Amino acid sequence: MAKRMAASPHCPREGSPMVRIHGRWECAAEYLDRCLEGKRVMDVVQLKGVSHYVFDDGHMLPLLCFCCGEPLDTLDPKRVRMSILGRRLEGMSLAMVSKEDGSELEQFRLEFSKKGLFSKGVFTPVSPLAAAGLHHPPGCPYAPGLGKGKGKDRPRS
Repeated sequence: MAKRMAASPHCPREGSPMVRIHGRWECAAEYLDRCLEGKRVMDVVQLKGVSHYVFDDGHMLPLLCFCCGEPLDTLDPKRVRMSILGRRLEGMSLAMVSKEDGSELEQFRLEFSKKGLFSKGVFTPVSPLAAAGLHHPPGCPYAPGLGKGKGKDRPRS
């Protein structure tokens, strides 16, 4: 029988994990959706040893392992670029994945568009903590310190 790993608080609207972003609780999916929905990935870069997706409006999202929150260091940049460049972020989802020890772990996924008529959409599993590391371009209304966030002081149970 599979054991389920302890989960973080979840958003009552989306069901997605909540994370502390700039001192406030935010739904990871809603936070990313506000800034990145429909945005196209234009590049994959390394900043301080962490791979980031660079979106067409200048946002940069760190790619963190969904199970431990550490940087994804096993990425082959050339392969990742070929797979992801030009795709638009269409949404986020959650899935349960089984680990080798039989336990289950919740996987937060970024869902990306097809590249062409006969291709399929793809997903990238990332830690919800990636939302806390999102780099905002100048002028983004959700950048830290502009007071536009909708986070809460604490998650509701």
